[in-house]
Amino acid sequence: MKKKILCSAAALALLGQSVFSFGWPVKNLDTEKMVPSFARNRKNKFNTSLVFPNAEKALAADNGKIIAVITEHQNDGDWFESPLGNAAVISHNDDLISVYANLDAASALSLQQKFQVTAGQELGDISNSAWNESAQSGSMEFQIADTKAKTFINPLILMPRSIKPSRIYLDGITIENQFGRVYNLATLRSVPAGQYTLYKKRQANISPHKVKVYVNGTELEKISKEVLKWQDGKILIVGNKNYTSESFYPSDENELLGHVLLPHGVNTITITASDILENSVTANFMTSGY
Repeated sequence: MKKKILCSAAALALLGQSVFSFGWPVKNLDTEKMVPSFARNRKNKFNTSLVFPNAEKALAADNGKIIAVITEHQNDGDWFESPLGNAAVISHNDDLISVYANLDAASALSLQQKFQVTAGQELGDISNSAWNESAQSGSMEFQIADTKAKTFINPLILMPRSIKPSRIYLDGITIENQFGRVYNLATLRSVPAGQYTLYKKRQANISPHKVKVYVNGTELEKISKEVLKWQDGKILIVGNKNYTSESFYPSDENELLGHVLLPHGVNTITITASDILENSVTANFMTSGY
């Protein structure tokens, strides 16, 4: 059952720190089978959760206090719909909250009697009360939020870097003009000078954590999936502009890399994409503007 909850997230003050302040929120985690899900397209919205398929037990990721318990049959909050089902909300320092969703009913009921929790404390069993990635098993839905900044934070940047993300490929790179005409950069030799939107082919198991786009050595776009912004009833990725899920994922095939201005003359377009571990890949394309 779909739920509503009042929460946002992104500890902006913590983003530059190298200390990982949160632990994994599930028991017996197999990091090799994890697929980074934060900011991926999900039911035409950005996914604000880190999803743990086939998880069995939820654990408190840090010390804190339980400030809310949500059940799948209640309708709490008024910000946005979320696939939480039965969920617990824990407050931490620095205006952070963590959300543990898709708990079973008995676990949610027992948490209503608790107040303070410690890092690693068992919160209960994971069930099928929320929207699921798999019909055969439950998935742990985990969020970290900064209620003051009104942003969602990618939980992976605050956790131990023990995952092994798939390799990023910069394939199927295209540019699209304001009239919807699409050009393949791999074969493009010349194009009218002007403003273009840059896309890459989407991969099944990974999406770039950070992207930078340069034209002739000048940085024209910088997109990061460290946080998602809540503004005017929408969840946004922040680059040089604020991007909605519809503009960032315009189709099942493409995802946005940014916007570029191609001047007259020979242009070199450089794209650098990196994963959560800062493993990066770079692609260069040359085309002339006329």
